[in-house]
Amino acid sequence: MNAEELKSFLKNRLPPEINRLILHAAELAASQNLHLYLVGGLVRDFLLNKTPKDADLVLAANAIKFGQGLLEGFNYKATLHPRFNNLSADINGFKLDISTARNEFYPDPGKLPEVLEGDIKADLFRRDFKINAMALSLSPQDFGCLVDPYNGLTDLKQHKLSVLHPKSFRDDPSRIWRALRYSERLGFDISSETLTLLQRDAQLIPLIGADRLRYEMECIFKEAKPENILLKAEETGVLKNSLPFIKADNWPADKFAEARNMYGENVSPEIYLCLLSVRLDKPQAEALITGLHLSKYISACLRDYQCLAEHLAELGRVDLSPSRLYGILVKCKKEARQAFNIANDNPIVRKHLMLFQEELSGIKPCLKGTDLLTLGFAPGPDIKTVLAELLNLKLDGKIPSRTDEIDYVKRRQADDQV
Repeated sequence: MNAEELKSFLKNRLPPEINRLILHAAELAASQNLHLYLVGGLVRDFLLNKTPKDADLVLAANAIKFGQGLLEGFNYKATLHPRFNNLSADINGFKLDISTARNEFYPDPGKLPEVLEGDIKADLFRRDFKINAMALSLSPQDFGCLVDPYNGLTDLKQHKLSVLHPKSFRDDPSRIWRALRYSERLGFDISSETLTLLQRDAQLIPLIGADRLRYEMECIFKEAKPENILLKAEETGVLKNSLPFIKADNWPADKFAEARNMYGENVSPEIYLCLLSVRLDKPQAEALITGLHLSKYISACLRDYQCLAEHLAELGRVDLSPSRLYGILVKCKKEARQAFNIANDNPIVRKHLMLFQEELSGIKPCLKGTDLLTLGFAPGPDIKTVLAELLNLKLDGKIPSRTDEIDYVKRRQADDQV
């Protein structure tokens, strides 16, 4: 490694404002006689010549104070984490972390660690995998020099993923899911020793809690082929210890791939989760919602999918009226309908879903509540009832024009007066 290679990488692989900010951080650290390092994923990506998604800076000083000085004058959103003495900033969607070099001690499996002062070697040792436990110096005297006390470069060259010590997964069981994710993303094998530890400690995954497990699942759904990670999780026993009701086999794997073919590479987590819930009953779907502390919107998507499943037979009827089809689908979230479309191979069901999406969902009566008031209706619930009747009649093609709607309303008024 040398200074020019690193400068070229930062210039060509990072957004211009991130490159400028990192170089400015190096100058600021030098002016304060501080040794600054790039660490973790960016170092790994530099060595693999991949484009990083975030950047981590570490120094043996107060990172919050340093970060605030670095970002002074910029309108970037920064979040302070005093417990860990670090600062996170969102730079137009790119995440920058600035941390104080530290050591960590885990009092119990899955709990947040106790933080101790440390140097760069100690800071690297607290990382998840050897390939993420490397640093690049940003100080003038050795700019671009690699710090690799745990032989991460060797693992990188061997396309291997291994933890730094036998207690790694016990300290933080969320690393188990990260191991599967990195293995798939990078195309690396999990070392035999690490795989043994992973399977041994998979039972500890519930200790991380619902929020952290949900975060790991969200990260998986952002990967190019999340189904491969889930298949590996099934094979290693990780999935049954994380989401006991979920089964990963070729069916969801094929449906995940079909989702990307239908809706593009950036399939939403809602669609993936709905597809994972296809073989769940209502209580199991509720257990999944609770077990992941899912947001109100995603929870609604899963519940809407359950509702659609209850109407499967009706949605497969050739003689289903457009108004009844609309009534079933209109209250369901788009992602639930999309997942239902993927999950069902019945061409009639798919035809009905397409009819709703492309035609029926956009149909509205010509008349509005104010029109009904003008026509003599009194304010109240009858207005809503009549508008619903008009919509159903229009959906079924029985009142195609505004004149037809007015005629219907007048006939209805006349019948009410009899």
